[in-house]
Amino acid sequence: MSDTAFNIDILVAHRGLQSRFPENTLLALKKAIDAGAQYIELDIQFSDDCLPIIYHDPDLQRVSAIEGNVWDYPRKELLDISAYEPQRLGNRFITETIAPLEALVDLLKENPQVTAFVELKEESIAHCGRDLMLERVMNILAPVKPQVVLISYDYCLVEAARKAQWGQVGVVLKQWQDLETDTVKNIGSDYIFVDHEKMPQQITGLDAIKGILVAYEVGDIALGKELINKGVSMLETFEIERLS
Repeated sequence: MSDTAFNIDILVAHRGLQSRFPENTLLALKKAIDAGAQYIELDIQFSDDCLPIIYHDPDLQRVSAIEGNVWDYPRKELLDISAYEPQRLGNRFITETIAPLEALVDLLKENPQVTAFVELKEESIAHCGRDLMLERVMNILAPVKPQVVLISYDYCLVEAARKAQWGQVGVVLKQWQDLETDTVKNIGSDYIFVDHEKMPQQITGLDAIKGILVAYEVGDIALGKELINKGVSMLETFEIERLS
């Protein structure tokens, strides 16, 4: 780590290069890799026909400027909808459409040095159920399994991925104290993601945490250095260009 920035190998590009491109688009993911990212993160929701798309919100309004939720539409229709974040970016990227999860497979095959953290969003569980969500995601991502870490706020979903012998998994902590629960302990996560604002001022027992600790959302170098000094191993950021 230099005096002004971090080594790229400890940075995770949150939703791709989100600082300059619409989040979770194939464009944002490609641009993050072009910027040197070795780790990218993206979110997965599910359509009316329970097929995975790369998208964060269940609601389509913020990112796509249309009414309704993702599970109101079959995937075929969702893939024709823009994912351009008009409130933040105007109409500059209106031609960028929602991408299917399959697009990630091709991207990772083209970039074997890249690891993707694929977050399965909780909101789709009620619509599709954990088993079907996990089955479809694992089937699609099987060709690039060594490059994919499945993560979620839903601990039961992560536990199911571990039991299904997916290579690497990670929990996204709802609260720091969840590290002490039997559920989280028994998963044996390879990675543990946590909002830096939910971390205690003083971290104790860090040696007992077996997974790699990843803090988000880190927007500046000073905060990143403070977190690294606390014992965090990796930083997830919208600002990978500024932090690298």
